[in-house]
Amino acid sequence: MRPIPIIFVIMVVVVGSPGEGQTPDLESTRKSEPTSFTDSGQNLGDSRTFALAAGDVDGNGSVDLFVSNYQGPSKVWTNDGHGVFTDSGQSIGTYSSHGVALGDLDNDGDLDAFLVFNGNTDRVFLNDGSGRYTDSGQRLGQANGHGLSVTLGDLDSDGDLDALVNRIDQSNRIWFNDGDGRLSASGQNLGGAESRGMAVADLDSDHDLDIYLANSGMVDQVWLNDGRGSFHNSGQALGTTDGWGSPALGDLDGDGDADVFVTNSTHGNSVWLNDGGGSFSPFVRYFGQGLHVALGDLENDGDLDAFTVTQLSGSFVFVNDGNGIFNTVGPLLGSEEGSISLALGDVDRDRDLDVFIGKIEGFGGNRLYLCTTPRVTVRNPSGRVRPLP
Repeated sequence: MRPIPIIFVIMVVVVGSPGEGQTPDLESTRKSEPTSFTDSGQNLGDSRTFALAAGDVDGNGSVDLFVSNYQGPSKVWTNDGHGVFTDSGQSIGTYSSHGVALGDLDNDGDLDAFLVFNGNTDRVFLNDGSGRYTDSGQRLGQANGHGLSVTLGDLDSDGDLDALVNRIDQSNRIWFNDGDGRLSASGQNLGGAESRGMAVADLDSDHDLDIYLANSGMVDQVWLNDGRGSFHNSGQALGTTDGWGSPALGDLDGDGDADVFVTNSTHGNSVWLNDGGGSFSPFVRYFGQGLHVALGDLENDGDLDAFTVTQLSGSFVFVNDGNGIFNTVGPLLGSEEGSISLALGDVDRDRDLDVFIGKIEGFGGNRLYLCTTPRVTVRNPSGRVRPLP
C-alpha cells in the first residue's frame, strides 16, 4: 500500500525593518481591494444539488466538479483548464444523493468519490484515472438510511482515507478503509441524532484527526481521537441548541491551530478559537448569515476568509483581518435565491479561488463565479511589482 502524499502550501509575507548594515530585499505592500466575483455564464445542471466537490478528477491539472444531485443521478463536469466546463456524460448512482467527498480511496493516485444517499445505502465510486467512475459494489449503511454528508480523512492513522458519515435522525458513523478502497464499519456511533454538519482536523495538536460536530436540537461537540480511530466526547458544549449549523475548520487567528467558523440558520455565524489543546472559546458570536460555509484566502492576503451561502438571502464573503475578526462583504452575487451548497477552487489557473454554487431546481441552475479580486503584490527596490506565490 502506497502512502498518501501530503502537500503543504505555505504563504509567507515578511514585513519589518532590516537590521543594521543590512540592505532591504523587499518592501511588502498590501492592496485593500473589494472582494468580487463575476458570473461565468455557465449552467452546471439543475437538479437540487445538495453537495459539490471540486478536484482534478481526470488528471489534466485543472479543477473539475463532482455534482451530487437529489432529483437525479450525480454528474461530473470536466474543466478545459480555462474554467470552461463540459458535462462528462456520466450518470452516477441514482436519485437522492445528499452528499459527496472526493479522495484517493484505493491508493492509485486519482480521486474517487464517496456518495451519501437519503433513503438508500451509501456507495463508493472508483475513478479509472481519466475521470470515469465505476460503482465499487459496496453498499454501506442501511437501505433506509438518511445520510446528510460525508468527510474523508485518515482517522485511524494507517495511511489511507476513511469516511465519517453524517446521518439525519441517527448517530454518525465511521467507516475504516483497508487501503484498497474497501470500507468496513468501525462500530462507533458518534453524537446524537441531530447532527447537521461536521469537519475534521487535528484539534488538540497530537497529530491525529479529531471531529467537530455541529448539531441542531443540542449543542455542538468536539470528539477527540486516541490516534487509532477511537473517539471520545471532550465534554464541551458549544453554541446553541437550535438552528442548522455547518462548521469549517482552519487557523483563523494565525496562531497555528485549527479554529472553527460555524454557520447557524437561526442565530447567525460564530467564530470559536482553539487554545491549541482542543478547547474552544467563543470569540465572535452571531454575525451575518449562512447555511453552509467554505474557508479560503479569498482576498489573497495570506489568511482564511469565509464564503457562505443562504437559501433566501444570497451569498456572502466574510473577510478576515488576520486575527479572526470578520467583516461582511455582500450579498455578493445578487439575490442568488435557492443556493444550498458551495465549493471553492482555482478553476481558471489565475491563482485565486473561484466559487461554485449549488442550487435547488428551478433557480437558474448551478453556477460558477470567477474571482476578480486583485492579487496582493510585493514591490522590490527596483520598482518592479510581482504577485505573491
